[in-house]
Amino acid sequence: MLYICAAMYKNEITSPHYEELSDRIFEIMAEKGLSSTTMDYLAKKLTISKRTLYEIFGSKDNMIKAILERMEKCHSDQVEEIIKRSANVMEALAEILLFHQKAMQRLSAKFFRDMDIRYRHLRSEYDNNTRKWRNSVWQAIKLGVRQGVLRKDVNYNIMLPLFHVQMESLKRMEEFFPAEITLIDAYRTIALGTLRSIATAKGMETLEKLTPKFHSM
Repeated sequence: MLYICAAMYKNEITSPHYEELSDRIFEIMAEKGLSSTTMDYLAKKLTISKRTLYEIFGSKDNMIKAILERMEKCHSDQVEEIIKRSANVMEALAEILLFHQKAMQRLSAKFFRDMDIRYRHLRSEYDNNTRKWRNSVWQAIKLGVRQGVLRKDVNYNIMLPLFHVQMESLKRMEEFFPAEITLIDAYRTIALGTLRSIATAKGMETLEKLTPKFHSM
């Protein structure tokens, strides 16, 4: 059980303890949403005092910002690791979308609604990371075309933004899905459909080997 002494301030907490605390807070926020995750609720769930949370983070806004920054860093590190170990761009794209699929399962619709409405002022960094993501993906697309795994006759200037909009909309539209369609069903269909639409014959060979992974989650 995680326990942090009330006298432990942010500059005194060890890195492993801080990371463990941040991970647990994120899991709670992902499930309940940002607004419903009060400092009182966190203190009770984490078996620490509310005062300790304020000593560590200063405020709820600061806490949310710090934890989102940590999660973004972990996400970026994981994506970089996937790229390094992938044989080609199609493999990298598929593995990254698999990683995103797993992450989507952790986040509730409440989390996204709160980010859109109650905590919109914290979205600037997220939006900046989105722009970086688009630039990185565009460079990867060019490499994938040179590798012969991605088609060169696709209008990626249109396809990439449309794909991003679809993914951003999924969580926000989950409550409108027919009962027989789950969020992961929708994600999987969009992800695989997009990859198949841009794959060459060589790219399809790579994708077909990874497709079972999308259905195993």
